[in-house]
Amino acid sequence: MTHKPREAIPMPDPTPLSPPDDLGERLATLGVKLDARAIGRLGDFLARLLAMNEHMNLTAITDPTEAWTRHALDSLSLLPLLADLKSGARVVDVGSGGGVPAIPLAIARPDLKFTLIDATQKKATFLAAVAKALGLTNVAVRAQRAELVGQAELRGVFDVATARAVGRLAMLAPLTAPLVRAGGRVLLIKGQRADEELEEATLVLMEQRCTHEQTIDTPTGRIVVLRVGPAEPRQPPRPRSGR
Repeated sequence: MTHKPREAIPMPDPTPLSPPDDLGERLATLGVKLDARAIGRLGDFLARLLAMNEHMNLTAITDPTEAWTRHALDSLSLLPLLADLKSGARVVDVGSGGGVPAIPLAIARPDLKFTLIDATQKKATFLAAVAKALGLTNVAVRAQRAELVGQAELRGVFDVATARAVGRLAMLAPLTAPLVRAGGRVLLIKGQRADEELEEATLVLMEQRCTHEQTIDTPTGRIVVLRVGPAEPRQPPRPRSGR
């Protein structure tokens, strides 16, 4: 007996969420300034995310006001750390899920190229659909496991890797660091246990050629900044000794 593939859930088209009255002030606290079009797109994204969440598990956040804080502002807390990236630079987001932090960042920095990776096909389908609905031509989506992507053609090609709510740092570093070029950065949005996770991941970070540069406290969480070092040169094979 063959099973027909499930049809993709149509992308909802709800009314965009209105921004909170103090959004400009809260963005300024992060060092971020957005124009009205970008804020409108953020409200559009959040509305679509919450609407689609009624059909599939994308987020535990269901309150619109909380969505602006936990999704939009938390994502945009990374924006100052992308300020030094030139137009055309490449950013990869691992375990994108419902599109956070990558979609808000792609809205704020349309000059950067974002690749969103999620192993779940239906989530990847949502990400591609919402990017199209928002007109984000700077977003590409891959329905693959990050560790496989990092072993193939995308190994070491990105300037920055980001991730949020994917897992503990010891598990996350091997998924993100291989995707980043030497000298690039890994930016991880973590909670209050960031220091504990860093200590736990000491050996893993060494194996992944990562150096902990800093941990930044933000109004919505903490950001762990890792720098990826150069790959170790391959040792030439030893000549066989003759008898």
